[in-house]
Amino acid sequence: MRKRIKKPPVRPEVRREWLRRYDVEGESPPQIAAKDGFDVRTVRKQIEQAQREREIKESRLMVLRNAIESHYGDLVDFAKQLDSHISGEAPITDPLRNNPLWLALRQHLPHSLLWKGFDRWDNLLEKIDTLKKDSKVRLEKEIAGDAKLRHVLASGSSGVIPGMTEALAFQMEQWARGAKGLSIDDDFRVKSVEDDLVDSEYGAFHMGKTESQYAAIIKDVLVHRESKVTSRAVYDEMSRLFEELKRVQSKLRDEIATIKLRRVVPGRCKYCPI
Repeated sequence: MRKRIKKPPVRPEVRREWLRRYDVEGESPPQIAAKDGFDVRTVRKQIEQAQREREIKESRLMVLRNAIESHYGDLVDFAKQLDSHISGEAPITDPLRNNPLWLALRQHLPHSLLWKGFDRWDNLLEKIDTLKKDSKVRLEKEIAGDAKLRHVLASGSSGVIPGMTEALAFQMEQWARGAKGLSIDDDFRVKSVEDDLVDSEYGAFHMGKTESQYAAIIKDVLVHRESKVTSRAVYDEMSRLFEELKRVQSKLRDEIATIKLRRVVPGRCKYCPI
């Protein structure tokens, strides 16, 4: 009896080639078996296995593709969050800097202008905040010592000094930004509240209840104090800082816009799916 010769196992590349011939060229398993000298059952089994392997590979690729898209989506969303912060002149706080996506974005873009820009952004905001606080302290002292307000303050009104301080500090900041600010003719109002008492307000800032005769004095002091705002050294420094803040903001937003519009961030990070 002649001994049957056992064929070697079908190699993966042969299995894939059979599947290609089956799918693309339309060869049937019997045709492939006859041409290649294999049992038709073996050919069918190998084609089925190749189909399963292809499906698994395609599934894995789909999962990987979804993971990559989600990863890039997370980076773009985080970039939008940073953009929102600087649009509102908010500092880049520790929760943002400690966010894993901060590290991811920095690893993807290690040489971006963003990182020094954000540090400069926070530094400028800190300097501006300190300057605003210091200017309020000086304004409050000057207003409290203004001889024109002696009788107003002696009458017991407690809202004049804080109200005028806030109004003048606001005016200084608006002018330092290059904005219009308040208009004494349009935004100063006097409202009767009770008996002979009135509430003087400048924009959103209230001077508290005073006797009606003092409203004109309050307005006169505001006009006088406003005229000196732009001659202060603190005003010049505030204007310079706001101008630099605007430049830094523009550069940062340009960099962030590139990330948002490209939607694909170059480079790699520790959180990349591949």
